[in-house]
Amino acid sequence: MGATRPSGDLWPYQEFKIALSVTDTSADGHHVRIRFLSKAVGSSATTTWAWHSLTAGSGETLTLSTTAQTSNGIAETGVEVARFEGDTKLNSCTDWT
Repeated sequence: MGATRPSGDLWPYQEFKIALSVTDTSADGHHVRIRFLSKAVGSSATTTWAWHSLTAGSGETLTLSTTAQTSNGIAETGVEVARFEGDTKLNSCTDWT
């Protein structure tokens, strides 16, 4: 995951450019999903954004670009990657940048 932080004094309240990428490395019959995470200015609560699914199978990669902006600002950015069986999350990991 990569996030390009806006410039200027009001950067937390402006639009962030987000790049997400995930590769399915296990031939286990499950699919993977990835989503952007953020924390607002002055808050420790995590905002979870929409999941993006990779269902093409092992060895395949999903890469996408999007943007994020909230009225409460974005102080921290992160990513969650998870393995799913249907709509059931089996396991996941997160990373904050």
